[in-house]
Amino acid sequence: MLQQPKMGNLMKPLITLAILTCLLATTTQATTIDLIAVEAGKKTYNAFCIYCHGEKGEGDGPAAALNGVPIIDISNKAYMSLLNDQDLYERIAFGQERFPYMQMPGWRSNLDPQQIKAVIAYVRSLAIDRGPLKGPTPQERADLFNNSPLNKGRTYYLKFCSTCHGKKGDGNGIVAKTLKLKPTRFDDPALTAQLTTENVKSYVTDISEERGRYMPIFEPFIEEYIDEIVLYIKTLSK
Repeated sequence: MLQQPKMGNLMKPLITLAILTCLLATTTQATTIDLIAVEAGKKTYNAFCIYCHGEKGEGDGPAAALNGVPIIDISNKAYMSLLNDQDLYERIAFGQERFPYMQMPGWRSNLDPQQIKAVIAYVRSLAIDRGPLKGPTPQERADLFNNSPLNKGRTYYLKFCSTCHGKKGDGNGIVAKTLKLKPTRFDDPALTAQLTTENVKSYVTDISEERGRYMPIFEPFIEEYIDEIVLYIKTLSK
């Protein structure tokens, strides 16, 4: 005589099927949400970030050279894998205010939290596996800046001075060719030997010296960086 299948045995496959259906629906919904975020992030990225970071995130945007400070390749999967979403959020929101070695403005006044999160989703989509990381990690970049006056001076020289005086101090910065008077060459040992913190500070901040020069008068905030900048300039003639 045939035995009737037990109700429990019939229900198990149905329960399994129901669970799989729910998981599939949830995954599909999450994927749809991610795609929407990526697309929204792309629009914001193209409006605010592409000029420096470039179309593919490789740091080769049209304004990258004007920045002076090398722009990190945010398409490098090995580098970006070391930063979680909160790390990226803080860097985008606060920029150089919290991470001065980046010399990137913070965007929290222009972008709301959802826009920043969407940018993060889009930036993640740019990741390319180029193998093991060859340059410094995010933490190493921070440590180099915070613990080395020379490295800090290099960062501020590239930001404030290199567009005219050149990244190598040869007076051939990207803006130099538009100037009637050629910028001072810092690769001249005789000149750099005479440079002191005091005379550089006076020249870059003293409004009384404005007449007859092409170099802008920098606001007093630069005074706190002068020691490190002069330290770095003196290495350009070696």
